[in-house]
Amino acid sequence: MPGDGEVVSLSEPLLDCVAAAALLNVRVSWVRDAARLGHLPCLRGGRHLRFTRAMLEDWLAVQAATTHGRAAGRGSTRTAGMPRPGFRRSTQAALLASLAEVPKGKGGGRDG
Repeated sequence: MPGDGEVVSLSEPLLDCVAAAALLNVRVSWVRDAARLGHLPCLRGGRHLRFTRAMLEDWLAVQAATTHGRAAGRGSTRTAGMPRPGFRRSTQAALLASLAEVPKGKGGGRDG
């Protein structure tokens, strides 16, 4: 979730779980579970989960930095039995590439 006092821009449409899952190339159930557990930042409107593209891009950048830092020799500090955060490098690369693409079509301003 955005931190206290953090401003969320509505210059782009909010994404629902289906759109966020498509953008991240994961299952919708994974998006819902990750948001519910606090692993994926989201906005809540009642029982509805919504995301901004910027939110997902920032989260993905942190995941990439965490994974690269661990691969560089920092080691893992997670407790036995805890799930490993993030994605495989190949998945991260594909996600970063897809987020870098400019959507086609919808005209005006920042297409999206």
